[in-house]
Amino acid sequence: MLAACLSLAMVIEAVSQKAPLPFLSEKQDYSVPFEEGEKLRYEVNWKPLFLLPAFRAGELTFTIHESEYQERPTYTISASAFSDGLLSSIVGLEVRDYFESNIDRKTFRSYRLLRQLRQNKRKRDLEVLFDYEHNSFLVHETNLAVDPPEEVHKTIEGIPGPITDILSVFYVARLHPLEPGQEYLLHLSERGEAKQVRIQVQGHEKVQTAIGEFDSVRISTVGGLFRDGGDFRIWYSRDQLRFPVQFEAEVKFGKIYGKIISVETPQMSRSVIRIE
Repeated sequence: MLAACLSLAMVIEAVSQKAPLPFLSEKQDYSVPFEEGEKLRYEVNWKPLFLLPAFRAGELTFTIHESEYQERPTYTISASAFSDGLLSSIVGLEVRDYFESNIDRKTFRSYRLLRQLRQNKRKRDLEVLFDYEHNSFLVHETNLAVDPPEEVHKTIEGIPGPITDILSVFYVARLHPLEPGQEYLLHLSERGEAKQVRIQVQGHEKVQTAIGEFDSVRISTVGGLFRDGGDFRIWYSRDQLRFPVQFEAEVKFGKIYGKIISVETPQMSRSVIRIE
């Protein structure tokens, strides 16, 4: 009798702790809310440590276009980040970064990630190719801050499944009708190799932005979205576009957060009008 009760308790516990859903599955058909020509723009702010007030750090812009990569239909996602405001004038950090990701238009797995960092004298390029056929990551790094440039080529074995990169993750999350209580597991790559990251859907919230209020759903990462770790939270709109409305990241020297200031799609256009 006791053994039967223990077995029943174990079954109940196993059911109550559902395994996380795969973020990407080759057997699943997705409802795709984004399309050719969409452009999203965010104002980025930085809240330093030591009780200093938050201030404007710059802007971040995402675009997406249909493309082909090695004769496969893909989306090319690009992101550009630049610094301005107090980050440039007081801290003296000039940022002009560019990211680009090629993802499959059906399975949404990543094929290529390009990262170009331009931060004061720091100039580094990173290209990662995801070679699913040969189960490996091909990594090419270039340090352009020295003359002649230093280059490193390496191959890292072992791709555990469909890969999401640090840029495409913002779009892949939009494929899911996120509901509180859900949990997803993804294989994420930033510099080659892959780590497991859990995505927890935490709740519904109203988010006020410069272009209006949005009914949103908040997700949070477990396992560190970026190499330096730290919590990362994103609020996605609950309308048909399911785009990121707001994001917030814990970083080494404080907190970075951003809010949408412009949405441009074939169906709609909402933007902040700035008068200098």
